[in-house]
Amino acid sequence: MRKIVAVTFDLWDTLIKEAPGNTEKVARLRIDGITSRLSESGHTHDWEEVEEAYAKTGDFLDFTWGKSRDMPVRDHVLFLLNCIECRLASKLSKEDFDAVVKVYADSLLDQPPLLLPKVRETLGEVKEKGYRTGLISNTGKTPGTTLRTLLGRMGVLEYFDVTTFSNEVMVRKPSAGVFRVTLENLRTLPRAAVHIGDDPRSDVGGAKDFGMYAIQALYTGATVSDSADGHVTDLAQVSDLLDRL
Repeated sequence: MRKIVAVTFDLWDTLIKEAPGNTEKVARLRIDGITSRLSESGHTHDWEEVEEAYAKTGDFLDFTWGKSRDMPVRDHVLFLLNCIECRLASKLSKEDFDAVVKVYADSLLDQPPLLLPKVRETLGEVKEKGYRTGLISNTGKTPGTTLRTLLGRMGVLEYFDVTTFSNEVMVRKPSAGVFRVTLENLRTLPRAAVHIGDDPRSDVGGAKDFGMYAIQALYTGATVSDSADGHVTDLAQVSDLLDRL
């Protein structure tokens, strides 16, 4: 019989999801906030200039993420500011620069995503059964520090022994590195761990390539992966499926 001692979860579209139109609303909050903060610091730029720089930053990040690499959120902001005006970042005081970073990083908290059904109940059952638990999340423009705050407000952060975010370890799923650092912190070997997530490549493929078991979450509309060790169409099915691995 297989002996699983640790369970890791994906975040987006496994435990939380964006509400309709939320991405656009958060982008507007960021652009509004950065435009205002720059004006307050004596560096006035039109909203459209900031919006264009924000779009260029997105393209740059997509290119970087496509290589399974990541970077600190401060580097996002450095790139964005220098798209607005050459060397603009160096013209800001530390206080003003930090304020822009905070707007960029924390805007999601003012327009939060939705916690999916049965998340708290499922995480509670997994913990009660004695599994070590981890969270492995690729980040977008919102960094791990902010996502931990969000998960704390949602009442689920307490269920995780380890939380790993790509912007903090500089690599993204499906890279082995993000799984390795998580299991090292959980003091668990890959053959004794299972990862639960929706994405066929990042979650199922990444975990399997690293030697873990993988359960695919299908309840948010993911394309079915034939290489998964199991599938769940409802998060409440996770606990029973773990017992059968």
